[in-house]
Amino acid sequence: MAEKVDFSLVRFLIVDSNSLSADLARDLLLTMGATTVFVAHSFDDATAALKSEVVDVLLTELHLPPRSGLDLIRDVRTGKTGGNRHMPILVMSALSAKDHVFEARDAGVTEFIAKPYGVEGFYRRMVGIIAHPRAFVDSENYFGPDRRRRQLPYNGPDRRQ
Repeated sequence: MAEKVDFSLVRFLIVDSNSLSADLARDLLLTMGATTVFVAHSFDDATAALKSEVVDVLLTELHLPPRSGLDLIRDVRTGKTGGNRHMPILVMSALSAKDHVFEARDAGVTEFIAKPYGVEGFYRRMVGIIAHPRAFVDSENYFGPDRRRRQLPYNGPDRRQ
């Protein structure tokens, strides 16, 4: 397993319209030592929670009728929710086709885990986003974690100055 993190110091918000799925994620976080876990079952409940509570990590499903998890991610990254724009965001979704993952990445998600997921994979992703935060990019068309997984040296003709 990955390194250890003190989850009791982190405040989580789980957003999932499926109660069983939200309960599973909450139970896993509590088992890992989390003490503050908020749960919302809709986009509106999530935005209300983000405005009224201090949240360090957001876990969301992509499918949140009537709006989407992508809308929620974009609202967090643009500051519309009033919360921390830099907070790590984990998408937990059965919509795991390549185009869904790319859409989530381009909206500003930090990590993606496909449902059904295993305990070890969930734990590794949580440790990764908490213990190893990614640098943020703030450009005209994108605000969010650096989408590059590896920093490779490049000295070619198109290297940025």
